[in-house]
Amino acid sequence: MLDTGMTSRDVLRRIRRAGGTPVRLHQVGSHAKYQVGDCRTIIPLHSGDIPVGTLRAIERDLEPCLGGRWMR
Repeated sequence: MLDTGMTSRDVLRRIRRAGGTPVRLHQVGSHAKYQVGDCRTIIPLHSGDIPVGTLRAIERDLEPCLGGRWMR
């Protein structure tokens, strides 16, 4: 099960450790686009915890490149 107390900072840290890079050098709005290999995802940069459904979507987006359950 995913850790429900994850902030956008926590998710970005895990993506960067896995080799993820920002798609744009300058962020636009309150979301950041990251890429790992051929996989891309969007991370909301809001305060507080990211909802579980959004965490699952991020995990699914990057699963083909990082393998199953990479966020857990």
